[in-house]
Amino acid sequence: EKSEKDEVLVIEGIELDKRYWVHFNVLVNVVDDGSDVCPGNTEFVGTFTTVPHGHNHRGKTSLRVVITEVLKELGIEDDESVIVRLDPKVGGDKVTIGGMKIELQPKGR
Repeated sequence: EKSEKDEVLVIEGIELDKRYWVHFNVLVNVVDDGSDVCPGNTEFVGTFTTVPHGHNHRGKTSLRVVITEVLKELGIEDDESVIVRLDPKVGGDKVTIGGMKIELQPKGR
């Protein structure tokens, strides 16, 4: 089943104050704080960024990132669990995360 589907990391319930800039990197299989991981590293899977806007102060959203190839490159595609680290760069104290999960979805969707 996994060969016909993509593994998607879903970060749910990203709640933030839209008056502030928020930026964090999403890393997989990093055991330290991740501050030295950058876009050229296999463990770097994405970024979440918002810029200040709007009159409604609170907002809620989610982030979905396909991680199938990253898991293969790291040799952890068959592991029971994966370490996901959010590395806040700006506004980390202005955001809360509701949860994270990995879903299977049809390839190319």
